[in-house]
Amino acid sequence: MAFTLYSLLQAALLFVNAIAVLHEERFLRRIGWGTDQGIGGFGEEPGIKGQLMNLIRSVRTVMRVPLIGVNTVTIVLLLFPLHNTRGLESLQSCYNPRENGPVIRSSHTGGWEAGKQGKLQMCNLGPPVIKSRLCSVKDGSPARAKDSAVPGAQEALKRLRSAPVSIRFVTNTTKECKRDLLERLRKLEFDIKEDEIFTSLTAARNLLEQKQVRPLLLVEDNALHDFKGIDTSEPNAVVIGLAPDHFNYQTMNKAFQLILDGAPLIAIHKARYYKRKDGLALGPGPFVTGLEYAADVEATVVGKPERMFFLEALRGTGCTPEEAVMIGDDCRDDVGGAQNAGMLGILVKTGKYREGDEGKITPPPYLTCESFPQAVDHILQHLL
Repeated sequence: MAFTLYSLLQAALLFVNAIAVLHEERFLRRIGWGTDQGIGGFGEEPGIKGQLMNLIRSVRTVMRVPLIGVNTVTIVLLLFPLHNTRGLESLQSCYNPRENGPVIRSSHTGGWEAGKQGKLQMCNLGPPVIKSRLCSVKDGSPARAKDSAVPGAQEALKRLRSAPVSIRFVTNTTKECKRDLLERLRKLEFDIKEDEIFTSLTAARNLLEQKQVRPLLLVEDNALHDFKGIDTSEPNAVVIGLAPDHFNYQTMNKAFQLILDGAPLIAIHKARYYKRKDGLALGPGPFVTGLEYAADVEATVVGKPERMFFLEALRGTGCTPEEAVMIGDDCRDDVGGAQNAGMLGILVKTGKYREGDEGKITPPPYLTCESFPQAVDHILQHLL
C-alpha cells in the first residue's frame, strides 16, 4: 500500500489509541512507568523517560474525551464510505474515433481501465451482475423523435432480449397515454409489451388513488385516458404535467388559488425541457416551480428523477437497484436519478443530450455512449 497522508493519519490515530488504553496497574507500574515512578527531584530537568511518562499521562487523561469523538467519526466513515462501494463512481467515458467504441477510465485500482488501442479490459473488480435494464423512451432511446427511431435500435433491442435480463421502458411523457405510446412504438417496429412500460402518469394515478383526492389535471388531452375513472369534480388537488395548451394565465391562476386553499401540488415531473422536431422546448419544470414560488409550497414529484419512480419501475422484475442499469438521454432525470437510486446509468448522445451534459451530475455517468445500440453492446459484452 502506498504511503499517503491518509495512511499516516490512520497510523497516528492507532498509536494514540494504543497509548490511551495502557493500564496503570497491569502494565505501566510493572515496567517502572507508573505515575509515581521515575520522577526526578525538585528542580531537576526530566529525562527522556520522564518526558515519555508525561506524554503517556497526558494522552490517558486530556485526550480521552477527544479520542471518543474522533474514533466515532472514523468508525462511521469506515462503515458508510462516501464513495461508491462498487468503485465505479469516478468512471468517465470518452469516445475513440479510431475504434468507434467507448473507452473507460477509472481512478480506482482494480476497476475498469482502458487497454491499448481503446480495447476495454477488466481488472480485478468484476462488473455487477445485471438482471434488469431500464430504458428511457419518447425523446431518448430507443425512440429519437415522435415518428423516428435511433438507427439500429430495433435490432439492438432484439439482441438484448436474447440475454437473461428483464426489460422495462420508463418515460416521463405526459403528452400521451400509455396505450398511444405503445401503439406508436410498435409502428416503429419495436417489440414491446404493455406491461413493460412504466410511465410517470401511472405513478401519478397511483398517488391520487392513495390520497383519494379529486385532481385538477393539467395534462394533454391525449394523456387523460390514463386517469380514466378518477373523479375530477370539484378538484381539491392539482396535478401538473406537460400541457402546453393549458399553460395559460386563467388555468395557472385557477391552480394557484386551489393550492392557496390547501390543495396539494403534484408534479408528474419537473423536466426543464424536452425535445421536439423544432428543437428543445420548455418542460413542465418551470411552470411547477412558478406555482411553488407563488404559493410558497413544495410540489410532490412522482416521475424521474425521483428515487421512488425507479424503484416502482423495478417492481416485479425480481432484482435490486444494484442489479439494474438505466439507459437514457437526460443526464439529470434519467442517469442521475437512476444512479441516486443505486443503479448504473448509461448516457446516450441522442435526443435531448447536449454537449457536456455528462459533467453536470455527481457522480458522473457510469458510461457515455453515442447511441442506444452501442449501450446495448456494452451491456452484453461487459455487464452480463
